[in-house]
Amino acid sequence: MHDFDHRPSRLAALPLAIVFLFETWVWRKLVVLAGLVAALLPWERFRDAARRVVNRAPAIFAVLLFGIPLAVSEFGAFISVVMMATGHLFAGIALYVLMKVFGLLLVPVIFEITREKLLALPWFAYLYAKFETLHARVKQFVAPYREAAREVASRLVGALRDLVYGSRSAARANAAKADTLASSARAVGSKPAAPSH
Repeated sequence: MHDFDHRPSRLAALPLAIVFLFETWVWRKLVVLAGLVAALLPWERFRDAARRVVNRAPAIFAVLLFGIPLAVSEFGAFISVVMMATGHLFAGIALYVLMKVFGLLLVPVIFEITREKLLALPWFAYLYAKFETLHARVKQFVAPYREAAREVASRLVGALRDLVYGSRSAARANAAKADTLASSARAVGSKPAAPSH
């Protein structure tokens, strides 16, 4: 039996936790993807040159370089939700997707460049450590639900597979039975007629 909690407050927090984990998962995958793309481009030279510039500049430069795109992305996402809530559904969705793409493509690259300088700031290092702790706790919170969802999905896939292959087997059996009946009918029809008296 799973040890997850069914209290309404925890169940209400579950979707938020899943969204948080999804965004951090996408963030980390994009950082890895940026590394793979970097292998094809002169990324390391650019990153190293950009880091040298950032490391020579005052710390506020690194904070602004990282913070402004992050703030634009998050504020744009907030505005898109307001647009959707006020009836501008498609424009809001388009803006939301645009802001998420902007944030998830640009912000990890900037973070990769400014990481050393940012983590040298005690308050940023503290916030980053808190974020990592939060990420670990959310992952732990979602783990039993994820495991239960995997089990349900596995059972559904198994049932679907049985249904598909079972119906195929039944169709084959029915086709074989029809062939047998047709062969029997042909055999009966081809027998010489009994002499009539």
